Amino acid sequence: MKRTTLAPVLSATAFLIAMQAAHAGPQAHVVCSYSHTLGDDAIMMPGQPNHAMLHDFFGNTRTDAYSTRATLRQHEATTCDNKADGSAYWAPSLRLPDGTVVKPAYQKTYYQSSGVDAHPLQPFPAGLELLAGDHHGSAPNPHVTFLCANGKGYSNKTGEVCGLRKAKDGVQFNIGIEFPNCWDGVNLKPAHGLMNATYATKGQCPSAFPVKIPTVNMNVAYVLPGVTSLDTSKAQLSLDPVMHGDEREERWGSLYTAHADFMNGWTEDAARYMTDLCMNNGTDCGTNVPYGYSPAKANVWLSSMEPKASQPAPQVLLVQDNWKNGGRTRNSETLSLVKFTIPLLPAGQDASTFKYRVRIYGGKVEKNGADQIFFYPASNNWDPATVNWTSRPACSYNSDAILYLNSTREYRMVDVDKAVRKALAKGEKEISWYIGGDRQGNHYQFEPSSSHENLILMLTGFKTTPEI
Repeated sequence: MKRTTLAPVLSATAFLIAMQAAHAGPQAHVVCSYSHTLGDDAIMMPGQPNHAMLHDFFGNTRTDAYSTRATLRQHEATTCDNKADGSAYWAPSLRLPDGTVVKPAYQKTYYQSSGVDAHPLQPFPAGLELLAGDHHGSAPNPHVTFLCANGKGYSNKTGEVCGLRKAKDGVQFNIGIEFPNCWDGVNLKPAHGLMNATYATKGQCPSAFPVKIPTVNMNVAYVLPGVTSLDTSKAQLSLDPVMHGDEREERWGSLYTAHADFMNGWTEDAARYMTDLCMNNGTDCGTNVPYGYSPAKANVWLSSMEPKASQPAPQVLLVQDNWKNGGRTRNSETLSLVKFTIPLLPAGQDASTFKYRVRIYGGKVEKNGADQIFFYPASNNWDPATVNWTSRPACSYNSDAILYLNSTREYRMVDVDKAVRKALAKGEKEISWYIGGDRQGNHYQFEPSSSHENLILMLTGFKTTPEI
């Protein structure tokens, strides 16, 4: 029986070129460092520890043969930069031509979309598990690609000899695995002889797999310091072992056996935001997919020019004030008043990696450059159906946050973290703000919560994972 040795891959400066040619639409991404290696596979060999091929795990740090959606969400610790992503990702271990088994440095996964105008995405369902690649493969696979960081870009063929990357500190070799993006809508889990997902054609899913989901495009990066060249035709990946009782006899196959597993561990808010509030709106999510969010439960605009008017269902939120020429109270004033339920901080995670922000869409009306507007704290004791300028809550005009903006109509992020945490410390479950103008007389317009662009209070968790 062969003995397997694991040699760590050390830190080095690197780059990763993503497979994006077929995905020109909006996307999100996460970077997840290597977590651990086990002979486990919770999707295809659940409950059978140490009976599967050697797998390198990323993301959720507790993934093993017994992992499920419930355990991923119960134990949220992750090596991924976005702390909303408690997913488990795994791929077979890599062995170099000299027999050394190496650990990957990290993996970068792009969540991608295409053709969302005609065929919009649905959120990942809780408990979804996906497979990609073929561990019996012996020829190029259109959904699996290989990259030498010093070479010609991604290819689905082996045989290229990787040389030193640009930093001259070693070889970098990447394997890209694209997961199917059309779910059958029934089976959360694949099984032997039963695939629960397939690939879209020109952005459209086949009738047997009608639910279009984001494309999980996983790119595993191996950084090999001290190695000056790597013949990809001679590198190998782990296969299922021959078991002699509890003893393993390792087996290895060519790079054409490349494959990967994905077990969805995103929060439900994060999965919904990624599709409904981001990609389907034609917007890149980047790293801003939140752990949790809440739409404004109430939003109105109030004007001193119409002191008795109520705006319970506004089509737009208006802001304007002028503190010149006699001061604020001598001029007309229009404020928007917004109220949110506060998304709770997760238990068991480092609270310092999380931040509360308001996402708001709009801009300045005048095209005379950029100015700052103000978010003033307000009482939660108001009803959008009846509140007007005369009955409005008091406003101290001591701002919780400042937004600097111009006339471009786009999404804006407003840092309200300190104010929200202060409210939470007082036991508050809601928070309200007035949105006040630039004090110069300019006008601003924003989309309300009922609009396609939404108005939300979001909680994001992020800690940089280096792409070494």
